[in-house]
Amino acid sequence: MISFLDLSIVVFTCLSALFDLTARRIPNWLILAGVAAAVLINASHGTYALVLSLLGFALGIAVLIVPFALGWLGAGDVKSFAVVGAFLGAAWLPRVAFYTAVTAGVMGIVWMIVNHLHLQGFKVMWTDFRLAIATFGHILPDPAMTNMDRQRHSLPWAVALGAGTIIAYYLDPQGQWAGF
Repeated sequence: MISFLDLSIVVFTCLSALFDLTARRIPNWLILAGVAAAVLINASHGTYALVLSLLGFALGIAVLIVPFALGWLGAGDVKSFAVVGAFLGAAWLPRVAFYTAVTAGVMGIVWMIVNHLHLQGFKVMWTDFRLAIATFGHILPDPAMTNMDRQRHSLPWAVALGAGTIIAYYLDPQGQWAGF
């Protein structure tokens, strides 16, 4: 029998991916509904589960705040990762992040092949990263809002997050493939 948690995770990740693919944004009502569902579900399992859920939400934001500040991810992507953290708890986030990165890498390779190896977006991202690291964060690239023209060449990260979440939670729940 499918639990309400399982159903909520699948619905949230699928809707996030669908909105990211079609509209290139994840609506705040979906984020709020996901947070509310995650908190209510975990609160029904006791105070300890609720604390882990809130910690997962906070850690999800903390992990992706730097890539967001560098313009590599949108705010909806950060909030979606935080909602996944709220559903699963902080302990699941490293494995979800690992599988999301693997999925995004595969998507990126396919995306580059489909777009005839258009490497300009990667070159800009690499230059932004080197600049931020070399100046110890004193010089940061343009914020995400001024890089909106890059969206045409960006990956719908919520798709990778959804796949990473499904793989981590349902296909490799013990971490045998990931090694952790």
